[in-house]
Amino acid sequence: MILTAGVLLPKSVIYPTINFDIVAGLKAGLAQQGINEVNIKTENIGTAGDDKQIYAACEKMLMDGATLVAGYVNSSTAEKLSPLFKNGNAIFLCLDAGYHFPTSLKKPENVFYISLLGAVCCRVITKVATNYDVKKLAYTCSFYDSGYRSAYPFFNCLQEEGGTITFNHVTQLKRSDFTLEPLRNNLNEGDTKGVFAAFCGDMLQDLFNTAAQTGIFENTAIYGSSFVGEEDWLEQSPYPGNDIKVCVPWGRGLENPENEVFKNQLSLQKRKANIFSLLGWEAGTVMAAAFKAGDTDAALHALEGLTYQSPRGAVYLNPDTHQCYAPVYEGVVQKDETTGNCVLTITKESAWTEEQRQKYDQDLGNLPAHFTSWKNAYACLEN
Repeated sequence: MILTAGVLLPKSVIYPTINFDIVAGLKAGLAQQGINEVNIKTENIGTAGDDKQIYAACEKMLMDGATLVAGYVNSSTAEKLSPLFKNGNAIFLCLDAGYHFPTSLKKPENVFYISLLGAVCCRVITKVATNYDVKKLAYTCSFYDSGYRSAYPFFNCLQEEGGTITFNHVTQLKRSDFTLEPLRNNLNEGDTKGVFAAFCGDMLQDLFNTAAQTGIFENTAIYGSSFVGEEDWLEQSPYPGNDIKVCVPWGRGLENPENEVFKNQLSLQKRKANIFSLLGWEAGTVMAAAFKAGDTDAALHALEGLTYQSPRGAVYLNPDTHQCYAPVYEGVVQKDETTGNCVLTITKESAWTEEQRQKYDQDLGNLPAHFTSWKNAYACLEN
């Protein structure tokens, strides 16, 4: 019997291969688990910001026979899909960067989360900074990143550790207006000991270009959100003049058998492994476990509490929340002496992961009543 799965495909001008990466990873993950005959249906969802469009796409795939659907969407969108998948006797896998928050930790029926844990990574790298006694930090982010959740876990962790934010800096919307001068003035005149930076894609490139040209970070400790350590854009960005400490969910340099298999299988498809093919790989791994279990009821039982081996280590699907727990890694953005651009070096699995994950769960229980944000999935942009 040929199995049927669905994939929601987002659009991103800063990650133009995101769809191909997710699908390539999905196929490789299924094949690695011995599932080779799968009919994969796809639906385009733009920048994943229109819940009605996403709902209709999922409904169409369920009508076409899909019993498992994976999509790179916001966690709040996935919650809204729960009744559809419950009534459709199917399962949805939310692939997520971790820069949006679910509205609660209440278990959504028939929905599971595979996350890159962006907010947890922000907490961990802030803990790293304060552990070095860097407790007076400026916060800088792109206009784009200001609409997501990097600031909230950063601020909460910094406050818990007795630190203070000395300056808040958001860059301009237009790339042509990009400047770090307000931040430079703060670093020259204030008592700031370090900088926390939240950028992604070409906006990260703007940050590094400007830093390389001005030397703004040469005498300052810099810490970055997880996408500051994203390898595709690091390879295209000049070294900013100082190493940057980051916390990331995964890196190509991780040494474990699953990562080697993952990279090799992506290479066979003429693709370079990245965080989006990682999400696809894990979706394929989880789908395989569900398909092998049998019907949807058996699959739900199999996935609740499932631990699977991923290129990033052991990943656990919490049966009470359907959230994924996974290791995160401390690393350093350094200069690639061959290209003059940047390279990520993983240093170790963070010892702060479990502590900061628990504190992140507490964050979710204490969210402000009104929390505005961009609606599109993180890093999904149109021209």
